[in-house]
Parts: sequence; C-alpha cells; structure tokens
Amino acid sequence: MSDSRPESSNKRQKVGHWKKNAIEESNLQPNIAYEDSGIKLTTVEALSASENIDCVSLSSILSSEDLIEMVQFNYMVELEFLMSNLPKSKQKTIPTTIIHGLSEESEKNLKAEANLFKNVKLISPRLPIPYGTHHTKAMLLFYANSTMRLIIHTANAIRRDWADKTQGVYMSPFLFKKRDIASSSEFEVDFMDYLESYGDKLNIIRNKVKEYDFSTIKAILIASIPGYHINEKLELFGHMRLRNVLSRATIPLSCKLDSTIICQFSSIGSLGKDEKWLIEEFAESLKHAKNQSQCSDPEIKLIYPTVENVRNSLEGWAAGNSLPFNHENYLKQKYYMQKYLHKWKAMEAGRDRAMPHIKTYSRMKIIPSANNSESNAEIAWFLLTSSNLSKAAWGALQKKGKQLMIRSYELGILTFPELFQKDENTSVHLLNSIPQNLKPMSSCDTIKFSPSTSTLSKKRNRSEEEKTLIIPIRLPYDLPLTPYNFKDGDECWTWNIPRTETDCLGFRRAIKF
Repeated sequence: MSDSRPESSNKRQKVGHWKKNAIEESNLQPNIAYEDSGIKLTTVEALSASENIDCVSLSSILSSEDLIEMVQFNYMVELEFLMSNLPKSKQKTIPTTIIHGLSEESEKNLKAEANLFKNVKLISPRLPIPYGTHHTKAMLLFYANSTMRLIIHTANAIRRDWADKTQGVYMSPFLFKKRDIASSSEFEVDFMDYLESYGDKLNIIRNKVKEYDFSTIKAILIASIPGYHINEKLELFGHMRLRNVLSRATIPLSCKLDSTIICQFSSIGSLGKDEKWLIEEFAESLKHAKNQSQCSDPEIKLIYPTVENVRNSLEGWAAGNSLPFNHENYLKQKYYMQKYLHKWKAMEAGRDRAMPHIKTYSRMKIIPSANNSESNAEIAWFLLTSSNLSKAAWGALQKKGKQLMIRSYELGILTFPELFQKDENTSVHLLNSIPQNLKPMSSCDTIKFSPSTSTLSKKRNRSEEEKTLIIPIRLPYDLPLTPYNFKDGDECWTWNIPRTETDCLGFRRAIKF
C-alpha cells in the first residue's frame, strides 16, 4: 500500500502481485474498482498453473533477499524444510525464532535438527489446561528497509502441508515504523494482547513489534489463548471475541434475508452428545450482527470431507492423517451433526482433490446460477483461521455463561465490507471468485452500477457519483454446497479406524491408530 512518508535509504521490496490493498480500476466499468483483501490460497504442486493462479507458496513468501529476521508460530515444524524456503544465503544466518506446539519427544528431534542451524531459537509455550495445543500458524517477517509483515495462515511448517493440501494465507501490507511510538491502532492492541499471553519468553519480540504501525491493516484479529476468561476478558478471545466483533458489524442489505453461515474445517473435536455447544453457543456467536434484529435467522452448514473425498485425494488415505476426527466422537455426535454436513467439493475452486487443511467461517448470500452449477455469493464476513470445529479452539462457556474456558492457542483474521468503506458514496462488496473469474461482478440486485459520465459534465447528480468497490475472496470450496447423501453411502471421514479398500494410489489403510 502506498505511504506518504519518504522511502527509506534501502531499496523497498518489489512486492509485485503481493501489493496489498492496492485499488485497481476496472477497464470495463470506470465506476468499479477492485481491492485485494490480502487473503490467498496456497499453491498445490500437483495442479496446473491455471488452478494455482493468484496463489502463493512458502518460498514466494520467504524469498526476499531483504528479509533479515523472522518469527514463526506453528504447531508442527520440519526445520530443514522451513529453512530451505529462504534464499540460500540466509538459511543458516537469518535470526529465526520458532514458537511451536510439538510434544516433548518431537521437540527433542527438533532441537537436534536446530543444532545444524545456529541461527534458530526454539520456544515451547506453556499450556496450562490439559489437551491444549499451540495451534497458531503465523509469521513475523522483518526487512532491511525497516518494514515488517504479518502473515496469518493455516499450514504446518512441514512439506506435505505446503505441497498437496488446500491451505489459506493472509498477508498484511508492509508495515512501516511509527512516527509516534505512543500511538496504536485497534489491531495492534489486539495483537499485543495475544503476544502478551506468551509471557516473558517473547519480551524482545513484543518490544520490536510495538515499533510498527498496524493501522493500514483492513482486518480484525480473532485469537484464542488458553485459560479461564472472565469479566472484562470474557469477550477478548475465542468465539466470544467473534461474537463481540460481529455485534458491531452491519450485515449488508443483500445478506439480511436467507443468508447461510458456512463453517469449513479439517478436524472436529468432542462437541458433546447434543447440539447445545454447536448450535446454542458456537453458532449463536456466528449469528450476531449490529443489525441482527433486521436479519432472518441464517442456516448453518458444515463442510468436512467424506471417506471417498479422502480416498480419491492427491495423497490418498495419507491425507486423512491431517483430518483427525475421532471415530468414537463421531458416533456420539452424528445424530445431530448429519443434517448440517456437506461434502468437500471444489471443482470450480480448483482444489477438489487437494484435501482441506484450511479453516474458514463465513456468512453469505448464495446466488444460484441459471444451471445451478457455479454460483455467486455476496459475503457478509469472512474468517480465515487456525481454529477447527472444537471447544478446545473456540472455547466453551462455563458458570452460567460467566466464564470461557479455552485450551489452545489459535489465530485468525476477519474481514467484512465496512473495513474497506471510504465514504458514503462508495458501495463495498465482498464477492466470491474462482480461478476462471478472479474479478467477479455480482448478479445481486442490490448492486447497481451507475453509467459512466462525460468528463465535460460540470454537474453530476448523486447516482452518477456513486462508486462500487469489490473485494474478491477466493473461496476454497464450490457453491452451491453438496449435502452428504447418507442413503447412498456417504460416510464422514474419521482417522482412527482401518480402511481396507485401496485408495486411488493403490494403498490400504488397514492399521488402526
């Protein structure tokens, strides 16, 4: 994003198609502009260039020769793979801090690997509540020209996650150092609260991050940190944080009626024997809005792969190792979950055989096409996050709603039209895009495109001055959604029972976990 202050003496990074939030005018419609949300899918190695259009790889994120330091937050880490994506000259020199969620045994292996990289520091955060994990996936990248970038994503720092799976990445604009160190934006306050939860181990990093201006980020942080959150902290984290933010956001006119809340994830936790937590607590948070009383009650739909999705995936049964839904939990929960379940289907999205490790939550108005194949959608809000569908990630209310218990560290990024609003004459719309149509124009009746006016006109009426700003969001799945057909044999994937049939690669999954 452009900045009014002078460029630093060092040459600024060439950001190319990464240039965040740059507004691009439409050649066909002079009153329509497009702006980048910063949200991308990752490249899938087995797919064609046409299906990987507008996607990013780990090497493209880390490839800048101007990169001078990085901080990696993640769950699983293969250190040699991670460092191999840096420029060769920096792989064993660039100061690197890794905050990870590995078990004690796996951490020993990581420490042994780190001995080959004297520039790497490992940190294992405290997990105060049993069965919690450090599941956040993010990066802080510092550059030679005194800029920084925040990356929030969904992939472990392991080869298979960046090669064959559907993943998502949010890349902030390049952040400059503050003119006034005492100033702060809402995003910075939220991010510093999150970093504070790690304690003294991140003091140096926190102090460095405080120097940067986060005000150019057009998104809101949705974080989870482990603990028992009460009083003024009840709505700072987890699904209660999302509830609080959505309560201050206005649902666009087109999404007020017959909208759908779509939850798409790669794992399902122990949600209980009834739908109390799923519908009365979690979904209740997702339904909130500033103008909630004017909106119809949205449908709730869940997207999670079937057994056949996994069997026919690029990785075959092996893809199921990253979809850890316990079979015993499914048996307890299927009686109320089945009516919400939808298959992983992503032909139009270009990711049908790349199993999802991405996690997205969104409210939208789906606009069916004439032949009911590819559909458009007006998006009220969109969340990219590390949080799967679990109480551990999102939290569970206790003590009659006065306390929220969260087990794990998670991090996500929320965006919605109001964050891009410039003035009252600009109409902002988040619309879904696909590889064949990266610049969508909605067929929704609520979007009116004004005729262009002559430059010779001295007077313009209000309608002629109206502008439309479109924020494309490339959804990882196809619209309309496809429900499970249990009568025809659709089965929800669970990872800890044997699969004796051969997958598309000719392998069996006959060993019970």
